[in-house]
Amino acid sequence: MKRLLIIAYYYPPLGMSGVKEPLPYVKYLHRFGWQPETLTVKPVSYYAYDKALERDYARFAPVSRAGSLDPARLLHLLSGGRAKASLGSGGLRHGGLLSKLQHGLLIPDPKILSVPFFYQLGRKLGRGGRYDALLVIAPPFSHLRMAERLATSLHLPWVAFMADRWVDGWVAKTTGLLSRPVAKRGERRAVKNARALLCASPIEADDLRQRYPAQADKVLTAPLTFDPEKDATIGKQSRVPGRFLISMVGTHRDDEGLPAVCRVLARLNREHPDKKIIFRHVGSSIGQPFLEVAKKNGAAEIAEATGQVPYLESLRQQREADVLLLTVADDNPHGLPGRTSDYVGAGRPILLVASSEAPRRALGYFDIGAAFANDDEAGVYAVLKDALAGLGRLAQPISEAARNYFAAPTRAKQLADVLATWTE
Repeated sequence: MKRLLIIAYYYPPLGMSGVKEPLPYVKYLHRFGWQPETLTVKPVSYYAYDKALERDYARFAPVSRAGSLDPARLLHLLSGGRAKASLGSGGLRHGGLLSKLQHGLLIPDPKILSVPFFYQLGRKLGRGGRYDALLVIAPPFSHLRMAERLATSLHLPWVAFMADRWVDGWVAKTTGLLSRPVAKRGERRAVKNARALLCASPIEADDLRQRYPAQADKVLTAPLTFDPEKDATIGKQSRVPGRFLISMVGTHRDDEGLPAVCRVLARLNREHPDKKIIFRHVGSSIGQPFLEVAKKNGAAEIAEATGQVPYLESLRQQREADVLLLTVADDNPHGLPGRTSDYVGAGRPILLVASSEAPRRALGYFDIGAAFANDDEAGVYAVLKDALAGLGRLAQPISEAARNYFAAPTRAKQLADVLATWTE
């Protein structure tokens, strides 16, 4: 069996959607003749943790952990492991002073302070020709150049999984005089030198092909996946007769995508007193709480919030819904959030409400739901009114073809097929 080294800074026990990116390659690549091993970071302060996922991944891939001097690692060390990064708008991630400072001073991203440690440990692990190929997951984008250097030193082909956009993206702020040129050069180098780029967003894949036509054939779409093993564990959930439940599962920020949906559901609740309409949020709110937004827009009577729940419970909640609401941050320029794949795995119809055109295009690319702009209240009303009557696009479950496309084994096979062209 051939061996693949996976470089992934964001890896369990860290939680949230970012750690799903290695899922198909860690758990399912062995089905296609590859044994994965993971190189990740030592414990860092983060927003959420998932020990169960760590135990799950450990069954399939040995893990080696490298040091770092990046802020998340230093915060963990200085606090004795007690500090946890903040999800609030003033925290490290969402525009607070510390966030602006670290991204302004550390280019292309703060994780560049982990690069020497990853490179050194990767060289040690790869001695004697242990590996046959290398996969790096970005962000952090600073790891792309490090992975290229490591692959060159170990005489390995390498591939990059691009979970987010780099140039003018959401995670890496590349608007500065220094950061944008660095990002453009780094992106160009990665596209030129990697054997393949797997893009989570079809919009980003299309954009890369247009910007680099000579390398278009090596840019592939590889959306985030759901785990069919957990899907089978949860099983089908029965829905309550006479109840119409629209659920939004995952972290939500301020009122993005919510006002029109709240007003429409409040209107439908008045028009259909025979139906029990519930609008539920399962997860955390950043900025304005969900229930506060619902109250401002007339939906307090039908709104409820569970708060953060364990991952398996969030999956169960998705399967219980009649419609799943998907919203996207206003400044996300390229595609769909990570929870989209779990929504698809749940099989329930998806309603996307977003100000940005890119995620609406991405939903259409995959043909997995109905998408509307934030201000298209008439469109949202029409599609939810039909759904309430058991009609239209939101009365139809996600197709099995779409579910298979988003299933982790499908993406594992995609990478195995790419790897086979390099190593035969």
